[in-house]
Amino acid sequence: MLTGPEFGERPACADEDPELFFPESGQVAQISEAKTVCLSCPIRRACLSYALQHGVQGVWGGTTEDERRAMRRGASSRKAVA
Repeated sequence: MLTGPEFGERPACADEDPELFFPESGQVAQISEAKTVCLSCPIRRACLSYALQHGVQGVWGGTTEDERRAMRRGASSRKAVA
């Protein structure tokens, strides 16, 4: 996932199999396991921000693609109302 000095600390996913974070549709147990890794990550917010800005696939920052899509829609709705 995200590594390097621009993100500060080492991500919790660094020692995990990257495939864990790219589950096939409907693999609920794998998604849950990936999100559990993210819960303890020191760069979770930076990871989520990156994912929201770049439209990446998989579990990033403890969220799925569908969850991030909903977050972006919510942000767009709030801007339209303002």
